[in-house]
Amino acid sequence: MKLPCRKFLQLAAASAAVLALMIAPPQAFASAWNYGCKGVLPVFHDSAVIIFNRDRLVLLPKAFADQQATLRYLAFGDATDAIIEVAKAADGNSGLAQIMVFTLATNPEKKLTLTETSSKTVSNGSERAGAQPRNAQVTYYKKVYRYVSDFGFMGPFEIKMDCVNYELSAPVR
Repeated sequence: MKLPCRKFLQLAAASAAVLALMIAPPQAFASAWNYGCKGVLPVFHDSAVIIFNRDRLVLLPKAFADQQATLRYLAFGDATDAIIEVAKAADGNSGLAQIMVFTLATNPEKKLTLTETSSKTVSNGSERAGAQPRNAQVTYYKKVYRYVSDFGFMGPFEIKMDCVNYELSAPVR
């Protein structure tokens, strides 16, 4: 099966973005902070997902996002049917704010806005981290966002998302 170059590059970019969302470099001497959410878009029988962290947002097929199906999808999936978009966070230092804006990586004029309509804390824990006196604070949420976009899926619609906020304090010297 021969894939069109543009679709192949989109699939490769989304693969890299998903890996970047899942893999974070170890923070040895500094504090660390990240957050992220994952949910299913209510379009085409829930066949697409949205994943974001403080740096980027990715829209991709649900089969691709399912860790168990990822390699199978890459081998047997049809990339020409994949709807994949990668966007950059407008403000990566705002946290899980009430309103978050992402701009399309290939066209910064296009944007996707997520407005929080509800939030429930599922768990909140703090523990000592590593050999040096540091603390790790991890909070899990169930959130609902109103999705509006002028790329990808236009919306508006509500998205239920699972979210996490992770903070690691700097070591005390």
